[in-house]
Parts: sequence; structure tokens; C-alpha cells
Amino acid sequence: MTGRIRLARDTTVEDCQALLGIEPLLVDVDAPLLDVVRSAARQPATRLIGVVDGGRIVGVVPVTRVAESVVARVAPEALLIDVADDASAVSFSRSFEDRTAREIMLAPAVTTRRETLGQAFRVMHERRLGGLYVVDEAGRPTGYLDLLELAVVYADALTKGAERAPGEPGAGGAASGPTA
Repeated sequence: MTGRIRLARDTTVEDCQALLGIEPLLVDVDAPLLDVVRSAARQPATRLIGVVDGGRIVGVVPVTRVAESVVARVAPEALLIDVADDASAVSFSRSFEDRTAREIMLAPAVTTRRETLGQAFRVMHERRLGGLYVVDEAGRPTGYLDLLELAVVYADALTKGAERAPGEPGAGGAASGPTA
């Protein structure tokens, strides 16, 4: 990526990835829950763990879900406040049985290099996730987009734009974008 890019909703994931530094955190679908917790602790910047089977993303686990699965065993009363109906009671009782990444994972949350940031943001918002995995055509992870990290990049671009005098090239915030 050379020159300046306009960091906007129509920027491709591929163009944006060079601005981001959080690496993917991947665990095997059959990884024991404690191994998943340890992996997350070694890489605390990643908010969404990718679950792989045969090198392909088959699910994701928000780090809060991993922590809750452990807390459910250690201090279940801390999570009882969320039990409001039969469905939440069943979910709560299952958290005691969680033993592997497969048992706590959600459906895959992915994007491709060719999709736009707008499309990626939409998926994160709809799924209420803090990140997405970038995958190739075969579903193999090639990168990670983190919502908070993207917000910082946008905030920096807006700040740089606000510091320019009105009428100066690049004034006006996000339209100028960071340099790459």
C-alpha cells in the first residue's frame, strides 16, 4: 500500500490491514477450555478468538465468553443474575459442562480482504462482536480486524484532519485518512 488512503466505509479490508497490529488468536476446535483461557491471557489485545478445524475458521469465541465459562465453575453466583427465564437457565447450566472450544464457540464471524470496512463493521455490529477474522477463499484465517483498534485508527485520522487549517488539503477529518 503506497501513498495516502481514504479510511472510510468503502476502504477494503485489504487496504486497512496494514494499519492494524493485533494478530489473530487461533485455537483448535478441540482445545481444552483451560488452554483457550491461557492462550487468551498471552494475547490480551485480541477480543475474539478464532476456532479452527483443519486450518479453517469454524467458529469464534469472545474472550468474555471464555472468562464466563471459567467463572461459572469458580463463582457461579456471579452469573446467576443473568438467569431470567428457562432459556437463560439452560444456557447457564451448560456453562458448567463446557470443556472445549467447540462447546463455547459461536458461529464463524469472518470477512474477506475484498470486502469493505463498512461491511465488516456491519457484521461486528449485528453480531455484537469486538472483531472479525479475515479469511481466504478456502476459509483459512489470514488476519484479524479488531473493532477497538479500528476505532483508534479512525479517531487518529479525525484528529489529524481537525489539526489542519480549514481549506488546507486534507482538512475535514476522516476524508483525509492516515498515510500508509
